[in-house]
Amino acid sequence: MIFVQMPGMVCALIPIIILEALLIRRWLSLPYRDAFKGVTVANLASTIVGVPLAWLAMLLIEFAVMLPVALAVDHWHLKMQSPVFGLLGFFLSIAWLGPMDQHLYWLIPAASALLLVPPFVVSVWFERRICLRSWSDVDPLLVRRGVFNANVASYGLLFVMACGWLAVEYFNKR
Repeated sequence: MIFVQMPGMVCALIPIIILEALLIRRWLSLPYRDAFKGVTVANLASTIVGVPLAWLAMLLIEFAVMLPVALAVDHWHLKMQSPVFGLLGFFLSIAWLGPMDQHLYWLIPAASALLLVPPFVVSVWFERRICLRSWSDVDPLLVRRGVFNANVASYGLLFVMACGWLAVEYFNKR
C-alpha cells in the first residue's frame, strides 16, 4: 500500500501546506512568510520520513499478528470464515493487501483511508517538534494545539477524499 499511498500524499502536499499554513497563520497570528515556511518544512519532513515510518510500523504489526494467526490456522485446520475474523483481518492487514483480485477495487481505497491514521499521529509528532523550533516566540501550547488542529483539518480532508474514492469504486463495480 505504500506504493499507492505515498504518491497520493506527495500530490496532496502543496494543497495541504496551503491549507495548514492559512489555518496556522490565522490561529497563531503569524506573518504569512513565517507560517508558510514552518508548515512547509514540517510537512516535507512528515511526508518524506513520517509516512514511510508509519507504514513500516503498520506492516510490522501486520506481520507480527497475522503470520502467527495464519500458522495457527494452517496447523490446527481452523475455519476463520466469519465476518468478524474477516473484518479484523482486514484492519490488521491494511499495510500489505494480499492478492484478492475480486475485492481489490474497494479494498485499496478503504485501506488508503484507514492508513491515514498512523501517518496522522506521526505527522502531529514530527510537525509539532519542527514548528515549536520555527515559532519559538509563540506560546508552545498554542503551537501544539494549532499543529494538531491543522493536521485534523488536512487529514480529515484526505480521509473524506479517500472515502469518496471508495464510494466511486464501489458503485462503479456494482
